[in-house]
Amino acid sequence: MAKNFMEEYVSINGISQYFLHLSSAAKEVVIMLHGGPGLANSYTAYYLQPYVDFCNVVFYDQRGAGKTQLKNNSAPDSLSLEILLEDLRQTVEYARQKYETDRIFLAGHSWGSMLGTQYIIKHPETVAGYIGYGQVVDGLRQDRMYYEHIKAGVIKTGDQEGMKMLEGINENFPNDRERYFEEYNLLSAAGYDKYDFYVNDVFAIYSNSPIWTPEDDADFESLNQELYAQVLFGYDISNVKKYRVPIYYILGRHDTMTPSTIVAEYFETIHAPKKGLYWIENAGHLSDTDDPAAFFNAIKEIISQP
Repeated sequence: MAKNFMEEYVSINGISQYFLHLSSAAKEVVIMLHGGPGLANSYTAYYLQPYVDFCNVVFYDQRGAGKTQLKNNSAPDSLSLEILLEDLRQTVEYARQKYETDRIFLAGHSWGSMLGTQYIIKHPETVAGYIGYGQVVDGLRQDRMYYEHIKAGVIKTGDQEGMKMLEGINENFPNDRERYFEEYNLLSAAGYDKYDFYVNDVFAIYSNSPIWTPEDDADFESLNQELYAQVLFGYDISNVKKYRVPIYYILGRHDTMTPSTIVAEYFETIHAPKKGLYWIENAGHLSDTDDPAAFFNAIKEIISQP
């Protein structure tokens, strides 16, 4: 990685949280909010670094994820949306002081898009803009579309392993918060590498990371199971029509996990000081690692606007 790559632990909201910085001379800062919850994306920084010399990029492992969890061993009952929102508020303030700038953008992926959207609703004055990719809008509607996509693939191919996984899912999925995490995991397992679109193997990117260790292979998603079910099940911002910060969505054309068609439809209904929609043609749910050049070209255009 480049010599401006820097790791540190910072005291955030009572615990030491892990940060990885890709720094430049620019004033703009993009804080990456990873998905999951529990799937830290700091491991991909080395892979994305060649495309981000135009800004400062801050990766941080959220409470309950990655190196932050390895250092703190947080219990499941200490993970909640409100606590993570406060973590993020303090993270934004830390970045503001460190880089001496108000030009701070949040880039939220999947679960991180939920965290980021709720943050800008609560603290719009603290950031210059929000960028969502793998954006969650209407969780139940998007999950249902994902289920139908996987089911159609399993039936078409006669995939017996996938069929067994689908048999463990209620036919009305998702309809039960208590089983949501279990059923969604079955659905994802039935679809991964078969019916989802990935240009690059993100797990190979993780395992080749210079910051990855065998400890990082821990099951952080199970730790976040209750948070996952509480927040993701029934999540719906489709009635939120007005934002007080600029809103930008970067959409993978082949994203079936959080179908981009729903996000594009929602985008047309919202009002914001500025807004923009960017399609990444050769990308699915992981548009940053599927096509980092196109993804960060979109980011560059977004943050260069006055």
